[in-house]
Amino acid sequence: MQDMILPPDDTIVAISSGDGTAYHGIVRLSGPQAYSYCQKIFQADDGSNDFQSLTWERRIGQCFLDEDVVVTAQVYFFKSPRSYTTQDMVEFHLPGSPALLKMVLRQFLNLGARMAGPGEFTARAFYNNRIDLTQAEAVAQMINARSDDQLRAAGRLLEGKLLKNCKSLSKRIAHLLALVEADIDFSDEDIEIANHHQLTTELNSIVQEIKSLIDNSVSWQQLDHLPQVVLAGLANAGKSTLANSLLKMDRAITSSIAGTTRDLVTAPLALAQGECMLVDTAGLGEVEDPLGAQAQELSLQAVKFCDLLLFVIDASKDGWKQEINLLNELQGVAPTLIIANKMDLVTASTQGQLESIAKEFSGELFAISAKHDDNLSQLKRHIEDKLQEVPGCSSESIALTSRQRQSLEDGLARCQAALDMISSNSGFQTEFFALELRESLDYLGGISGKVTSNDVLGIIFSEFCIGK
Repeated sequence: MQDMILPPDDTIVAISSGDGTAYHGIVRLSGPQAYSYCQKIFQADDGSNDFQSLTWERRIGQCFLDEDVVVTAQVYFFKSPRSYTTQDMVEFHLPGSPALLKMVLRQFLNLGARMAGPGEFTARAFYNNRIDLTQAEAVAQMINARSDDQLRAAGRLLEGKLLKNCKSLSKRIAHLLALVEADIDFSDEDIEIANHHQLTTELNSIVQEIKSLIDNSVSWQQLDHLPQVVLAGLANAGKSTLANSLLKMDRAITSSIAGTTRDLVTAPLALAQGECMLVDTAGLGEVEDPLGAQAQELSLQAVKFCDLLLFVIDASKDGWKQEINLLNELQGVAPTLIIANKMDLVTASTQGQLESIAKEFSGELFAISAKHDDNLSQLKRHIEDKLQEVPGCSSESIALTSRQRQSLEDGLARCQAALDMISSNSGFQTEFFALELRESLDYLGGISGKVTSNDVLGIIFSEFCIGK
């Protein structure tokens, strides 16, 4: 990567669309010769071939690739500095034939362009201050996103949500450092610029804010897995019927005979803003055979690691002692929504008893009839709302790369060390306190790329695909 960015003013080229045959393909150039190279193989239909004067425009015309190969293309011109890389940039939009795109690529290489390395277009955007390092990483994460949550999290990074937090924290730490350094400069005079109480209060607030930022964030790996929503309850409560109704397909066998479900039945459930993994489990309660015991163990494991538990109750029963005992056992394992199923068979007297169960367990009770699809649309919306309250499932959570998380943790450690220093009774040494604050600023600066070694930058951009 270091070698790749040494000549930042040469003109680079790469195929920027995905591998394989497609309806549409893109070849991208960036650098001082991008417009002139374009002029040598492209002729606009309107006859205007003075491309150097173009700012942001599109031209439709013909690409002359060989004596026998002429192809129609749309060409987009982005004049420096108003482009992604801040250099002159040109994009050729062509039919997505791999052979055709490679032919265009070879033409530009023969004219003198250099093949772009992995992530070199984004690297140029970073080094030319178009984007910061968190946004560069967001580009890579957006390209590699495999779920809606990852795509939205990458979008939040690209919008600069993490950068804004880090800038705010850095500004506050820098202010404290300025006070401390001024105190050092005037140490020979009887002037107290850095008040200990003021330093302690503000630094404690900064420490708590960094902790909150870390605690309320998730890793990219976490977002790679869909939130787990588990259906649990006694046998014959209607869990499988509910699963089939929510999924709008028969994934689980349903029967009036208790204990039909033995294995975990999983399937993705589409929600308004993404998906969750719906898991139907074997009925809990008393069992009479080893196979039933194994099935229950699987069910309990699923409940233990779920993001949201839907505890299904047969609302048509008279009395729910077993259900109450199970809820007692599972209380606190996961956020729980009590589902009162078979409401089409409920009498007025049992309705009040159901509501008292929900109050007893500080849970929410949602009344449905899975058999008749009553209230299921509202239940799906409620599931999505509940998942938004789960750490890591919220659409507002910041997703951190391992590098970003480590930088935040290192910055927090230095701020905590400074706070411990000023709070101790063993004497306060201003110079060491200032050193801890400077190191904290360096770590936070490393998140945006302001204080980051070339080795680290090389690793980050080498993980990009070519053409981005």
